Amino acid sequence: MNDFNSVDSEERKKKSQMFLKKIESDLYFKSDYSGKLLSFDWLDKIEEACPFIDIIVRIPKIALIREEEIVKVERAKNITVASIKNLSKHTEYINKVDKKTSDVEPNKILNVRNEETYNIYENVFLYTLVHDMDNFIASKEKLLDNFELRDNKLLEYSASTTTPNEKVSIALKLTSESLPISKIDDELKEELKAIKLRLKRVKEYLGSWEKSEMIKALNKAHVSFIKPPIKKTNLILKNPNFRIAVSLWEFLNNYDLEKKEDDRENPDQNSSDILRGFIDHSFLIDYFVMDSMTSYKREQKKNMAKYAVILLTEEIRRVVSLLLSSGYKITDEELLEIIAQEINRERNERFAGADDVKKKFKSALDEYLERVQDYLQ
Repeated sequence: MNDFNSVDSEERKKKSQMFLKKIESDLYFKSDYSGKLLSFDWLDKIEEACPFIDIIVRIPKIALIREEEIVKVERAKNITVASIKNLSKHTEYINKVDKKTSDVEPNKILNVRNEETYNIYENVFLYTLVHDMDNFIASKEKLLDNFELRDNKLLEYSASTTTPNEKVSIALKLTSESLPISKIDDELKEELKAIKLRLKRVKEYLGSWEKSEMIKALNKAHVSFIKPPIKKTNLILKNPNFRIAVSLWEFLNNYDLEKKEDDRENPDQNSSDILRGFIDHSFLIDYFVMDSMTSYKREQKKNMAKYAVILLTEEIRRVVSLLLSSGYKITDEELLEIIAQEINRERNERFAGADDVKKKFKSALDEYLERVQDYLQ
């Protein structure tokens, strides 16, 4: 133990403390877990909304457009009181007037045409929603058709620090890719089958809507899709069916954003600080290994042994901190017992290893002596 209490050991301890105190590190984590597909909250939301959207599409609101146009008399199809009033104001449209009968013969006249149209904001909103639903469902079906369980992870860590006479840096990239699974279990197959059946029913709704007069008319008119934010018209605010449709539209438009935020990137700050501490500590271990490197193996082992107590102290502190922050209670006696068990296990393995070597050496020596004895005889 004298070596560990030496001036050299104190210097190493101060160096390690400064090393950890001066660390500036960045930690990035990303997980690509295909099992998230099995969370079908999006399908629940779509299924709930379909009956209400169906009511709106089947009984759409129609606007009456009044079109006024000056045309030649022979082309006029609908002459109204407004046409006569307009003619009285525009005498230049009159070709001649019969003085005896006072009949007026115009060559042009105002043609008034009233036309029904689906091209109103609320209907265009529904048209956009149906289009978005179709694309969303298609993308989910593609994922289900190519479904495979996987859990791929990426961890990137970079850090720099200083010691009394050095600047030290590290860059780490750690990846983990799950091994391919050749077949999916029967329970999962049944679940996927049920999901596809539910999707089929949703697609039947979509198919019927796309054949509706409203959607076909808006398709023909080449209307532009609605972009956020949605205008809160009276109909959208007060009609319960429209409120549900708007809720679904917002859900679908925000779904990808929510998915990215929930992609298990960068753990929460408290967990991140604890985990970062462990990686910072591994950075310290790497540095100790590098600092212990010499041309002589015995010298390397001696140098590393001098760092061992520092590493042990730091590791115990971090493990205890993790256990306490995670809600685990451990007494001093339990912690000492764990350490004592590991010490005993290591000693037993070393003694067992030494006995094995002795037995093998004795066996080889006995065999050699027997051969020599036979030769001498």
